[in-house]
Formats: sequence, structure tokens, C-alpha cells
Amino acid sequence: MTSASVEKAPDKARAKAPEETGVGHLVRRMRQIAKVHGWKGLLLFLARRILWWVPGGKCTRNFLYVLATPRPAPKAVEAAKDHVFRFATREDLMALRALLPTHIRDDIVAAFERGHRCLLQHDGEKLAGYTWVAPSPLTEIVWGFHVNLADDVVYNYKGYTAPEYRGAGFQALRHLKVLEMTGAKALFGYVDHVNLDSQKGVEKSGYRKVGVLTGVRRGGKIRFRLRMDDSRWSTASRT
Repeated sequence: MTSASVEKAPDKARAKAPEETGVGHLVRRMRQIAKVHGWKGLLLFLARRILWWVPGGKCTRNFLYVLATPRPAPKAVEAAKDHVFRFATREDLMALRALLPTHIRDDIVAAFERGHRCLLQHDGEKLAGYTWVAPSPLTEIVWGFHVNLADDVVYNYKGYTAPEYRGAGFQALRHLKVLEMTGAKALFGYVDHVNLDSQKGVEKSGYRKVGVLTGVRRGGKIRFRLRMDDSRWSTASRT
């Protein structure tokens, strides 16, 4: 979603190990969660996984978030006072793809062609980071289910901060710039219910949970259940 990602070099030896999949992968994930979030976080993760499996078939559950008032730290504003914020051109995107091929994949380029915009942050000639903005209030969450956002809310996703700028608080500053440059009043994002790291990140950034979307696919049927703050929903007909 909106949190910055950290690239790690692939470990070829580990990639071939049998424990990379199935139970071994789950155990390693549990250890990582316990280390970062403690036993409370681990129990929460397990409880949500169990609830996910119980109905059978394929299940999904996402928490919906809105950020109305980004509050970048004064030191971030000061550090970026000479930075340039602008939306990327196609030429910019191709240069970015050459620089970060694992981030700017074919699906991202296709999204750009459909009107999605990438807000760049440059410190002179160096890329400090970027974030993406969807062009329509009609935003897909999962399996073709779209939320119909209010006209003054934009879907913001895939934030990235270059390694040397991490920890400077620039993500919150980019959130503020998105609102200023699009005229929107709030940012929308969503996170899978077992992704505790991203949930912690968006909540730290000031996002407030405004809803939950649950889906189940079983027996040739699909069922969704949405609970969402009415103020963030639109009744407008969109195509």
C-alpha cells in the first residue's frame, strides 16, 4: 500500500530449500512476527489466519484506511525544502524502471498507461522517493470488487523511499504533496488483515481504519461483506 518497501538481495541457497514453502514458510513467518510484534502480535496473526481458513474455499479480508491530515515532521519539511515534487512523465517512468526493475514491473507500466500517476521526489539529480495515485474514485480491492470512494478521496499506493533517505520522514511529506497537487481531501489505502507490518506502518503514518472488506469463494460462488464509514463512500454511478 502506502508504506515504503525495502529491497533485499535474493538468497539463492534459501530459495531452493524445501522449508521455503508450506509449513516451514509459515513457521519462519511466525518467528518474524513474534520478533517484531511480540507474542500479542503473533497470537493476533494466528487468530486471523484461523478465521481465514475456517470457512473453507478461498478467503480474503482487508482493512480499509483513510488519511485526512498528513503531518510530516518539521525536520522532514526542512530537509526537503529544496527538493522537487512532480508527476512522472513516461520518459521518467522508463528511467525509473531501469533503476528499479523489481519495483516498476509491467503491471505498473500498464497502470501508468491507464492514467495512474507517480509523484516523484527529487533531491537535485537523485531520486529520494515516489508514491502512486490512482485516477478514479472507483478502486479495486480484490477479485474485481471495487469500492466507490467519495469524490474528494484518492487511492494512494506503492510508496518507495530510496535507501539513503529512509528514516527522514519523507513518506508523510509525499502524502501531503499528493493532497496539495491533486486537490483531494484524503488518501485511501488498504492492507491485508494478516500483514501486521503494513498495518503498523499505515497507522504510524496517521491513517485511520474506516472499514473492513471480507470475501469468500466457495462452491462456485463468491460472497463479499463490506463495512465502511458512510462519509468515505459515494453513491454516484461510475463506469
